[in-house]
Amino acid sequence: MKNLREWFSTMTLGQTKLYIKLWLWCLFDSFVVSIPYAVLVMAVYVLLIPIASPGMALPTDRIWILMGILIAQFIAYLFVRKKSYLDFCIGFAGATKVSRIQMGEHLRKLSMGFFSNRDAGDLSTVLLRDYTEIETFAQQMLPQVATILVRFSIAVIVLSAFDVRMMAAVFIVIPLAFPFAFISMKKMEKEGALLQSSQQHTASGILEYVGGIRTLKAFNMAGEHFETLKNTLDTQRKAAISIETRAAAPVSMIGRFILNCGIGLVMLVGSGLMVTGKLQVFYYIAFLLLTLTIYDPVLLLFTFIADLTRTTRSGKRIRALFEEKPLPENNVGRKPSGTAIEFKDVSFGYGNKEVLHHIDLSFTEKSVTALVGPSGSGKSTITRLIARFWDSDSGEICMGGVPVWDLTTEELLGNISMVFQDVYLFKDTIEANIRMGRSDATHEEVVEAAKKAACHDFIMALPDGYDTMVGEGGSTLSGGEKQRISIARALLKDAPVILLDEATSSLDPENEVLIQQAISELVRDKTVIVIAHRLRSVSNADQIVVLKDGSIAEKGDHESLLKMGGIYAGLWNEQSHAGSWQIK
Repeated sequence: MKNLREWFSTMTLGQTKLYIKLWLWCLFDSFVVSIPYAVLVMAVYVLLIPIASPGMALPTDRIWILMGILIAQFIAYLFVRKKSYLDFCIGFAGATKVSRIQMGEHLRKLSMGFFSNRDAGDLSTVLLRDYTEIETFAQQMLPQVATILVRFSIAVIVLSAFDVRMMAAVFIVIPLAFPFAFISMKKMEKEGALLQSSQQHTASGILEYVGGIRTLKAFNMAGEHFETLKNTLDTQRKAAISIETRAAAPVSMIGRFILNCGIGLVMLVGSGLMVTGKLQVFYYIAFLLLTLTIYDPVLLLFTFIADLTRTTRSGKRIRALFEEKPLPENNVGRKPSGTAIEFKDVSFGYGNKEVLHHIDLSFTEKSVTALVGPSGSGKSTITRLIARFWDSDSGEICMGGVPVWDLTTEELLGNISMVFQDVYLFKDTIEANIRMGRSDATHEEVVEAAKKAACHDFIMALPDGYDTMVGEGGSTLSGGEKQRISIARALLKDAPVILLDEATSSLDPENEVLIQQAISELVRDKTVIVIAHRLRSVSNADQIVVLKDGSIAEKGDHESLLKMGGIYAGLWNEQSHAGSWQIK
């Protein structure tokens, strides 16, 4: 019973009460819709009375009663169908909408480690295809079950009153057809897993191909990689065909054949009973009429049963996402006292590989600290831990004297602006992308931030100015333009802590000068942590921390580190020599 409740909760996206309410409306709606079938049977009976009993007059009073029932049914139908249709469409769509919003809120609270280890195609399959599967199940399966229950109930009552033997002839074939539905369901379980896996690979392949098209073209491999994507699409096509031919066929063909045999059985039994005078013509006609209305929804139900494994798998994948543990929040309501940041014996690893070892480090309020060192030394990891993209494995990270896990996500990230090396802009207007820094900012404030970030002039040169649509990821802008817009976004937010991760790397000299000017505006009177490979850009920092293999190797200002003659001095000399390099 517990497993059944869990299954139903999964298939209703956790909104069981709403689905039961909608399903009861479906039952009532199906009852109202089925009334004309019962009236039709009674009308045939009334019209055949003079034939079955010669000399008896046609009971017109009964005809008028039946007409009155049809008029009442029509009025009830207008009300019930409108109510059930609106509730049905809005209810199921609303349930899916609520669940998707809840999923968005849930994903927002997960650590970056979850997204690093999860394939983007897999996530998109869950958020799009799996939700669609559940919604289709709700909109088609539940009403069909309601229709079958109502028609079965009416048929059993009416047919039993006429003739039990004929009723047995109608229903005896239905249990015989059910085994094929469950055989199909078992086959669906295997074939459905293959189809779902191929759909996920296809989604991942499309995202990878489109995202990497520039690199593929640069190395003249777009055609070769498209063949790989084409093979993935072909695998999905074969899986889709297989699920129809190997799994759906037992229901659609054999199930239909058995139910058609049921019609023949009703005709055969009815004819035999009529010949022997044990069944009136009226009853025979009534059974033929009702048999047709019973078998069609049963056949459709068999198809849904066969598809049930695929839908159940979609529900389980959605549920599994909800069961992913978010970063815990203590919600103690503490407020940081200032923006000084401190690492106290902090260690952290990705999986089983530890990348930071017992870090003790202080970032003084309204100071500039530069993190330098070889790639993979842990520089970016430190900034990610400050923003709490992950939680440290041990030790404590504090902002303003308060551990970061005692701050709400909104409180912590509200105090931080981040400018990364790889800027991502959303498919929206330039103004909307800048306004992500502060959603309630006025247009004038957006323009002011853009001017400080040295991007106002190029924005105004675009066809629609600040209303110009940006391609997904910022594909319609250059690297320097995207970087300046990201700085404008951070300027608009005006957070007291700034995290800069290689913000000026890989830029041409003109853009680098403009971005350095923008950064100078951004970091004024802020607590700044900057990651840089170009040591000249951070030589004026209040504190320079040299990292190596996840540990602090050196710490001090530029002059003191040069005097040490250690790692920093070596890096400085290497870059000084590299600055004079030229192609010969």
